[in-house]
Parts: sequence; structure tokens; C-alpha cells
Amino acid sequence: MRPFVLAIDGPAGAGKSATARGVAKRLGLPHVDSGAMYRAVAWLARERSADLGSEEDVLRAIEGARFEAGADGIRCDGRLIETEIRTAEAGEAASRVAVHPGVRRRLVAIQRALARPPGVVMEGRDIGTVVFPKAALKIFLSASPEVRALRRHGEVAAQGGPVDLAAIEAMIRERDRRDQSRAESPLLPAPDAIPLDTTELGLEEQVEVVSRWAQLGRRGPGPTTPFYWFGSRFVKAFSRTFLKFRIEGLDHVPRTGPLIAACNHISFWDPPLVGSNFPRVLHFVAKAELFENKVFGAMLRGYNSIPIQRGLRARSGLLGAEEVLDEGGAVLIFPEGTRNKSGALMPPRAGIGRLATVTRTPVLPVRISGPNQIRRSLRRQTLVRIVIGTPIVPPIRSEPDRAEMLSFALRVMEAIAALPGDPDTPVTLNR
Repeated sequence: MRPFVLAIDGPAGAGKSATARGVAKRLGLPHVDSGAMYRAVAWLARERSADLGSEEDVLRAIEGARFEAGADGIRCDGRLIETEIRTAEAGEAASRVAVHPGVRRRLVAIQRALARPPGVVMEGRDIGTVVFPKAALKIFLSASPEVRALRRHGEVAAQGGPVDLAAIEAMIRERDRRDQSRAESPLLPAPDAIPLDTTELGLEEQVEVVSRWAQLGRRGPGPTTPFYWFGSRFVKAFSRTFLKFRIEGLDHVPRTGPLIAACNHISFWDPPLVGSNFPRVLHFVAKAELFENKVFGAMLRGYNSIPIQRGLRARSGLLGAEEVLDEGGAVLIFPEGTRNKSGALMPPRAGIGRLATVTRTPVLPVRISGPNQIRRSLRRQTLVRIVIGTPIVPPIRSEPDRAEMLSFALRVMEAIAALPGDPDTPVTLNR
């Protein structure tokens, strides 16, 4: 049984520890604070009078030491040191020793050994990029430096420490600079990490949404039909053998959890080309009229297609897509609502915004170019190109309003337009 690894990364004060603890409790999985390990290394190095700026000194100081992560916190050689490592000074010292490649390599080996069935929730600054690059689900938390400083100010004040807010903010900004610029494992989101800005979110909201993504991600890809299995492999082989074809950004696709792939729409080739070359099973939202023919309709359903009504009935028609997402599946939707054979990008309809915000599902922008010239592509004259962007997250609110949905729909379409495509294709997005 492969362990389910949830990797939560982000800068100091973004809410990683509290979120990871809450999610781990809901999932019934152990929680590991990798940052606490670096704090423990720094604490021990200082206890032994090592120069934190010298990798050789730090490695010598921790040689033979045993670091363990448990439910009660970090232990060093059996001694619980949680109180000692939770000060602002300890965090600053941890950032200094974390720049040493030798220290990072030693702790990465320890952290990887902690991923045992059924799984683990691990947080840090390089969990999704270095420690577990193939984690089942990756989250990158962020927040403004001002908000992170306020949060850390409250923590320090609660511990009876100094409460100089300006100094704490300066320390956070300096730590960000150091973490992001270090040569070994710099702080940055993994390509397939889901970004979650916690600036305006409460802790309960953070835990709720991440727990949902993780719980659905643990269900796996779900069953598929023989028709989809055969059809997707046939189209994939066709596109990569007979067409002048290229796909970019496959490493941007989250491995598990609910996901909406949002693509511009040029040709009837778009669904099979995107779906067959996508690394996850997709369900396709298609207009209901296509299902009126019994034979063709049966084929569409066998190929994971979901009928959707247009106009006033469109909202109820999205229920099928919501059901797929509520099971942890992935849905392909065309925000423009119809094909434009010219390839021009048009303003989106509201459906994509509603579907994403109501289900709290990350959206992956996708841009396709060239499928309206398949014959020229067969002659190697025109490139059929699919470019996959990075995930974006809708507003995380219990009751998002229509304005937010429309704004997010436009944001999705703007993200699609920003991806590389046919340089001769006009972009006509209007607010």
C-alpha cells in the first residue's frame, strides 16, 4: 500500500503548522513539522557553540544526534525540546542552518523515512519540491508579509516574548529573502502545487478546504469505462504519431483531488485531444443536443461526457459536473461555452466561475491551438499545441456571490489567454 503524502509548503506565518495539524487530525494521519527539525538542528548547534554560518561546524555539532518527530513534538536524543525551539530567535537560527546543503540532505533522508502507510501530512518549505516531489497532493500556502507578521506577533506575545511588530515583520521579510534565494532547495511552489492565499482566511476555513481536497484525493482516480480506456489511448497514439503535436506543462497537473481543466474551444477535436493526453481521467462537459442521437449519445456517455443545458437551465446542467468533483474527479470545461473556429479567445460564461466557487475546486488553465487545421497538421505544416498552466483557486467563501463568480470566470479566461498559443490568434476579452 503506497502511503498518501500531503505536502504543505509556504513561507513563515502562512498558517502551515496550524493547518497541517488540523488536516492531519481530520485525516487520521501523523503530522510532521519539517521546519521544527531545522529549529532542532539550530538549537543543538547553538547548545554546542557551533558557528551557524559554517556548514562544517553545524554538521560536526549534530553528528550522532537522533531527531524524532512525534505527536508531542520534536525530540533530540529522547529529550522533548518543543519549548526551546518555538521562539522567534529559534526560527531565525533555523533559517541560517537551512541554507547548508549537507544539513538539508541529512534531514531530507529522515523526513522521507517518515512516509509510511497509511500516509503523512508534512509541512515545510521544500516538501513538494525536494522531499516528496511525487506527493499525492501538494498545497502551497501564502499570505501577505503584514498579515504573517501580525500572526507571529500574536504567537510571540502569547509566549510572553517581545512584541515589536515592526521587528517581527522585518525578520519575516529577511527570512523570505534568505529562503527564496538559497542555492539548495529554495522556497518556491512545486509546479503542481495548489496555491492557497490565507491572507483573508480563518484557520477553520483553511483546514476545511485543504481537508476536502485531501479526503477526495485519497479516493484515487475512480473507475472508468472500457470505451474511455480504449478511446483515449487510441487518440493519444494518433496525436503523437500522425500529427505535428506538442504538449507542455504536464508537470502542472495535481495528481489527485478534485480538479477543473478549463480550455479554450476551437474545434470538436479539443475534448479528445486534451483528454487523451491529460495525465488524469477527465469527464467532459458537452452540450445536451449532442446526446439526442441514441447511438452517438451512448458513445459520448461512454467517453465520460456530461450533458449540460444552455441558457437558464445551464445551472442545473452543471450538477453532473459537481457530482464528479464531489467524488474527487477531474472535469474538462470550455469557459467560452461554444466553439470559435477562428481560434479567437472570447469572454467566458459564468458557468466556470460558479462550478469552481461552489465546489471549491482548483482550476487548471489549458490553451490549445491548431486543432482547426488537422489536415495541415497531418502534413506537418501546422503545430497542434496544448499548453497547461498552473493551478488557480476560486474565492474560498461559504456563499460566494454572483459578482465573485463572474470575476473568477474572467480570471480563468485571462489565465488561458496568458498561455503561449498561436501568435496570429486575436484575444478579445472584455470585462
